[in-house]
Amino acid sequence: MRYFLAALLRNLVAGARLAFFAPVGRAAFRLETWQWLAIFVVSGLVDIALDGLRAQAGAQFTILGIDGELFALGLLMVTSGLLAAVWRDTGLFVALPIVVLAGFLPVQVVHALPAAFGVKWPPGWAARFDLLMLAWMFALCVRAAWVASDHPPRLRALRAILGGALLSLPLWVGPLGGPFEGWWAASDATDESEYPSPASEPVLAVQSQLLDDALNDLEDGRPGITDLYFVGFAPDARHEGFRAELESAQHVLDERFGTQGRSLLLLNNRATVTSIPYATLTNLRHALQEIGGAIDVDEDIVMVYLTGGSTDEHALAAEHPPLDLVDITPDAVKQLLDNAGIRYRIVVVSSCATSGWFDALQDNDTAILTYAPNDAKAPGCEGAEKASPLAEALFDRALRTADNLSVALARATTDLGPRASRLWIGPGIGEQMTRLRRGGPTRSASLTMR
Repeated sequence: MRYFLAALLRNLVAGARLAFFAPVGRAAFRLETWQWLAIFVVSGLVDIALDGLRAQAGAQFTILGIDGELFALGLLMVTSGLLAAVWRDTGLFVALPIVVLAGFLPVQVVHALPAAFGVKWPPGWAARFDLLMLAWMFALCVRAAWVASDHPPRLRALRAILGGALLSLPLWVGPLGGPFEGWWAASDATDESEYPSPASEPVLAVQSQLLDDALNDLEDGRPGITDLYFVGFAPDARHEGFRAELESAQHVLDERFGTQGRSLLLLNNRATVTSIPYATLTNLRHALQEIGGAIDVDEDIVMVYLTGGSTDEHALAAEHPPLDLVDITPDAVKQLLDNAGIRYRIVVVSSCATSGWFDALQDNDTAILTYAPNDAKAPGCEGAEKASPLAEALFDRALRTADNLSVALARATTDLGPRASRLWIGPGIGEQMTRLRRGGPTRSASLTMR
């Protein structure tokens, strides 16, 4: 065992010298069958550790990561065997995998470090880094073929280049065998087995009562006072982050702009099927109709915050399996607001595609803020565990400090940037929002359902 470990250490040191282009020869390696198996295991363990550093919080280890490791090893063994046969040197079948695997260990570490430590590359630099890593890997394969070969110098250089090109084959054809699972898989924010089915009869009965109670508890508008009503709507149950957005928004508006007793959440989430009414088109219609009957049309303002994933038609995706729900379109929301007799409206939409919303809802008595992330995998699209950039900019920052809603909307737009967000404030709603006092008198009843 002592000899085995000493030989393994010698191979790892020689591999590091190979990777960083320090002087090293074939004699520096211990070229034995057990050694290439040992180095393969070490390489796998390094990958497990590096993938763990890059994984999101709460990710779980999965043995499925072995698929990618075995695929790359298989290609390496095939190319090594082919070179050994062509060059008539059977020792290369063991030597090349040992030299290549030992040399690639430092490359694995360097390649993973930026992602592991959350390095934010300037535009274009991430692609340059990847190209640099590919060039390093190719050069390493050429050098491995040179070191492992004992051919005369006049043939050794040519064979090293051709052999290195063949050994680098996994770099180019690897993606064709995938996609492969990583060693760490993101765990769902909620364990669906812990919660009842959204379509079960007991849940549907509770849902009916939840909506009735929430609407019955809405307080009427106060004569002579411009009141703000709030509806948070998140119809996509596939990701947990949308719930965080709604709860943050409701909390801030209740606390800072007096919406207690006049705020309502409609949410699709497995964890809240018995505590918060569903976010469906029908429930949104009932909520807006109830609010339309409670407000003073010429005084009060209704703010609707919609967040979730998008469909191919730029509608808001309504997903709550096994329920079959209708997606929410901008035209449908405008029609619901019109039918409810709500004049002064603030509509905020956070999704993957929002251009249609802006065009459909824009008018003199409407303020609309839309946000779509530049990256389709950003939290605003996928609903990560934390709130989206829009929710953070508007509810966690702007509304906590601004004196009125117009200023808060403008600050959030500036924070998010013009490429990702658009803001329109009609002259009618703009004037009305100046009458809305921050932190005005509120009543004790609250519709916060958590």
